[in-house]
Amino acid sequence: MKDIIVVCEAGITTSLMVKKLNELVEENQKDFSIRSKSTEESQNYVKGEQVDAVLLGPQVHHKIDEYRNATNAQVLTISVQDYNNMDVYSIFNQLTKALS
Repeated sequence: MKDIIVVCEAGITTSLMVKKLNELVEENQKDFSIRSKSTEESQNYVKGEQVDAVLLGPQVHHKIDEYRNATNAQVLTISVQDYNNMDVYSIFNQLTKALS
């Protein structure tokens, strides 16, 4: 099981996105566990847990180096366009490629 977190400032904005991503996980029979975390939660989480990927929402792109230094996981950014359009297909494809 690949552990993936989607990070936004408060962890609330990404909840719908995570729901839709998990629907794609089921449809595509991927062994992914995707959850939403706030920046505060996620910074501690990646230090103490095995995480395979961290997806950063646009509002936290500036923290990419902090996450790369805190974890061995793939640290990816969600484009502003994909985020604003809730393009979960594009985000899912990006994630699948990174974890292949």
